[in-house]
Amino acid sequence: MTEWQEDMLGPDYQCVVVDLEPDDEGPVVTTIVRHAPISTRDRSTRPAFAFLAIHGWNDYFYQTQLAESITGAGGAFFALDLRKYGRSHREWQTFGFSDNLDMYDDDIHAATDVIVQEFGTDIPLVLYGHSTGGLIATLWADRHPGALAGLILNSPWLELQANTAFRQLSAPILDRISRLAPKSVIPISDNGFYQKVLTAGFSEGERAVPGAPDGTTDPFWTTGWQPDPRFRTMPSPSTRVAWLSAILAGQARVAAGLDITCPILVLTSNRSVARPTWSEDYRAGDGVLDVQQIWKRIPGLGSCVTLCKLTDAIHDVTLSRESVRREAFRIINRFVDASVLQLA
Repeated sequence: MTEWQEDMLGPDYQCVVVDLEPDDEGPVVTTIVRHAPISTRDRSTRPAFAFLAIHGWNDYFYQTQLAESITGAGGAFFALDLRKYGRSHREWQTFGFSDNLDMYDDDIHAATDVIVQEFGTDIPLVLYGHSTGGLIATLWADRHPGALAGLILNSPWLELQANTAFRQLSAPILDRISRLAPKSVIPISDNGFYQKVLTAGFSEGERAVPGAPDGTTDPFWTTGWQPDPRFRTMPSPSTRVAWLSAILAGQARVAAGLDITCPILVLTSNRSVARPTWSEDYRAGDGVLDVQQIWKRIPGLGSCVTLCKLTDAIHDVTLSRESVRREAFRIINRFVDASVLQLA
């Protein structure tokens, strides 16, 4: 049986580290986190479904309100810190590096093995992915028909921000370079605006966040989400050639059309924000990806896809201001109830 340990998020969260096949950098692990409130741990009630979350680039699992929403709806919540990210990153490893997105199958299968160990093979499984994790989850769902009862994507990185033509022109160049120097760095700057949104803007000596509602206790406006600086760094880690080549290859597969057989829910902001200088608009839009590029890939994912565009959502919809978060959680739980449990 899996030996769970108390997680860094507190006593209601547990984690387990799973050894994977080593690579050219040495030993590799993935970390599975679950929301297991102490008050419910000894109950024999079987969850209605299992929910597995995958984070994005320069990220790890700390979205506790998402976990608590899923548990409150009768689900069993699990999350992965993928190899070389967050809890799974080791000092000898190149942060977040991979040269083929299919390698994350081992991480996902480690988590699904744990879920099956606990609840059996007949529990409905919902896979959730954010940003780069959304691309990984999408490709896994397409390659594993029948494995999922539902797929939920939070601002998935399904297409390059610039345009399709730029991706098509760049891919062969990056592919050639990656064969010679896979870990060479692509000089991409990080303006820090998204990090400023997540931390409520208390960098630069700000005493309060402009636009915050009077008397609010919402972390979005007050203390921020306070991600662990070991696991979510500023500036972002260096972008490696082979990693970006793998991303473009995955996006090309999405562009060619997929045949995901389970119901799909996609959540994004209703707009993107891209400005050379800081603007408060970054607190009410996706400041990382071009949502219109995401939208154009939605029809090609499968036969049953729902797209929800949330006004004032940021890149990680579940970390947006309180009113947006509540709406996102309502939509997710309604999707699970109507499209997963009713069809199970």
